[in-house]
Amino acid sequence: MTDPSRQPAPHREQLLPPRPQLTGSLVSLLGWVVVVIPIIAMALIIFAAVTNPDTSIATFGKIALIVLGAALLFCMIAAPHLLGQAVIHRERDMWKAALWTGIPTLGVILYLAFRWLVKL
Repeated sequence: MTDPSRQPAPHREQLLPPRPQLTGSLVSLLGWVVVVIPIIAMALIIFAAVTNPDTSIATFGKIALIVLGAALLFCMIAAPHLLGQAVIHRERDMWKAALWTGIPTLGVILYLAFRWLVKL
């Protein structure tokens, strides 16, 4: 049963009410608008580097590029969804997951922007 002497939870442990689903969906959609071009560009850069006919495909650098590129592409795919869920549910762990995927995503976007600006 319930214990009447039990104290209420501290303010930090109380759950905030979730935001509307539409808010999270719009944040997620905005995130997809931001990352769709970098996802395609990064996939093309990795594909071009790996399938370069001048060198063998089994070099250490190419294998590392494939693994790193796959991890970065996964982060870029997951970041918009996790950000939308973090906005809806307002949980610290959801924000951590959004940050863990958002920081590499931001790094790729900055890398591609810098690479594009250097070519101008």
